[in-house]
Amino acid sequence: MSAGLGGALSGASRSLSPTRLLSLPPDKPFGSKPLGFWTKFDVADWLEWLGLAEHRARFLDHEIDGSHLPALTKEDYVDLGVTRVGHRMNIDRALKFFLER
Repeated sequence: MSAGLGGALSGASRSLSPTRLLSLPPDKPFGSKPLGFWTKFDVADWLEWLGLAEHRARFLDHEIDGSHLPALTKEDYVDLGVTRVGHRMNIDRALKFFLER
């Protein structure tokens, strides 16, 4: 039982591959519009695409849209339940990509 749990947890914490950012999903609205115009649902879909779906509900509950993302601090992430440093780093890396494109 615990071996299955460990496998699920390690799969959820995988590092985001930089090459994943090079090909945005054409079927997702967040891939075709500027970050500042993302709705809270775009942010939730983006988190899922990043492999961080476990944070989707909290971001939706707190109504985090694209205009909020660049201003989030470490404390904000913790309040949103993103307590794993690796997850914050993955979000920051992906955000940087969207801000620079």
